[in-house]
Amino acid sequence: MKRIIPIIILILFMIGAIRPLFISGYFPMHDDTQVSRVIEMGKALNDGQFPVRWVADLGYGYGYPIFNFYGPLPYYVGGVLYAIGVSALIATKIMFAIGILVPAIILFWVMSITVGWQAGLLTCVLFLYAPYHAVQIYVRGAVGEYWELIFWPIIYYAFVYWEKSKKRYTHLFLGSIGISGAILSHTLLGYVTVLLVSIGYVGYWAYRMFTYNFNKHTALFQAIAILLGLGISSFFWLPAIVEMGFTAVSGQVNATAHYLDHFVCMSQLWSSLWGYGGSVKGCIDGQSYMLGKVHVLIATVTLLLWRYFSYKEAKTPWTIGLVSLVVGVFFSTSYSHWVWSVLPGFAFLQYPWRFLALAGFGLSLVGGVLPMFMPKGYGKTVITIVLSFLVFGMNIKWFTPQYTYDIASSAFEDPVDLRWRVSRISDEYLPAKLIRPTDESEVVFDTIDHGNALIVTNVMKSSVYERVFVTATESATVMLNKAYFPGWRYFVDQKEVLPIIQDGLPYIQIHKGKSEIRAIFTNTPVRIIGNVISLISIIVLGGIYYGKQSKTKR
Repeated sequence: MKRIIPIIILILFMIGAIRPLFISGYFPMHDDTQVSRVIEMGKALNDGQFPVRWVADLGYGYGYPIFNFYGPLPYYVGGVLYAIGVSALIATKIMFAIGILVPAIILFWVMSITVGWQAGLLTCVLFLYAPYHAVQIYVRGAVGEYWELIFWPIIYYAFVYWEKSKKRYTHLFLGSIGISGAILSHTLLGYVTVLLVSIGYVGYWAYRMFTYNFNKHTALFQAIAILLGLGISSFFWLPAIVEMGFTAVSGQVNATAHYLDHFVCMSQLWSSLWGYGGSVKGCIDGQSYMLGKVHVLIATVTLLLWRYFSYKEAKTPWTIGLVSLVVGVFFSTSYSHWVWSVLPGFAFLQYPWRFLALAGFGLSLVGGVLPMFMPKGYGKTVITIVLSFLVFGMNIKWFTPQYTYDIASSAFEDPVDLRWRVSRISDEYLPAKLIRPTDESEVVFDTIDHGNALIVTNVMKSSVYERVFVTATESATVMLNKAYFPGWRYFVDQKEVLPIIQDGLPYIQIHKGKSEIRAIFTNTPVRIIGNVISLISIIVLGGIYYGKQSKTKR
């Protein structure tokens, strides 16, 4: 019964965070492309594309390689549901719910087995109901960013408790999954996660080396976990780095989204107006950057009590939490501007307030250990539950969308909606020189524009394959309405031809009479290398983990 009660309480708290998902219809968010991405992922999977890189409808109908660059993991889940027949809207809401609930469940489990269920419950509620978490979910619609949070508790448990556990191969497995999952959930925060974990790893073991307390076996295994995590996800990040120059992604770092204009003011961490607008220069933004008053007060009480009570079990989450909080706040505010200009790739993050997710995670760990300073017994349980309900009551109001509206799931599948409204929200994965449509009538549906000199028949299409038969009255150069990206191969009458690329679109030569034109999306050498490394890494990790498990059972 003692184990069931906290689980029931946890379920009640979790329902509060996702209750808007149970409402029929949908709600607006900054990145209002989520349903369409689930649809496109599902279509690509049905076409047999894996790993999924290219989608056919977005990019104004020209198609583009969004999942070659944008964290695909959440959309694999939503896309699989859509591919097996779940409606696009329901599949998307399930994807949302997983990203909201699973991090809280994992953090509750980690804290419960390391410092007790009371600390686990309070940490989980603080984490789940952090105000910026509500901004991620119901204001920004930053699915990849809050899916990222699934893997932070896993990484925390795997690396921090490695030496204290007898199941070190389990920690190797979890550490590798945590690193790879973080990279695959959100490209930018995945990079930050790997960078911070690597810096922490080097710093920690350098300190241990100088204090003559170096454990070479643990240090080696942790390095292997990081490398395997990178290896498992290499099918994604390796092509993303090499092939970024073929899109307009690098152009996103510009004067309208420069990190210097989006630092958080210190006063906003304590109190900032709630809104559903965007980020602007200065201290009055359209969205809130509060850490949470109750969160700060609970953490402050914990820090004060730490001066008078010392619990060895609480030291680990307290220390990691405090470091995460300080690092998160530092990188969110202008005090870190000089670091942003030095660290490679940080300009692509664009918005320093992304680090509030790390600050919220750290604040939850610090405040969550408060029950450990309370006397044992029912009083400890009661105080924990009261504090949890206080956090819930003060912050539940933020976990709601601006409004909801009735819409059929099929409306998101409308080709015009996909190729115009949704494509205008995010078109950076198209070639930089491709001329974007300025009107709905300009979006493309045909592989080849029909003209007086061309007759197009017998069209076959999928996300990775197109075939058309063209009858021309004379030899001609035809333009394919398919954005060029490495991996597309073109054939005329079974013979491969090299296209001329102009303004991001391929042009090929055909002869007079009837011609068969085919376009096939294939893997480039760097994608093949990435795929092979990922496959080998998965086999190695599985072999190490299950091989050790088999020996243990004998």
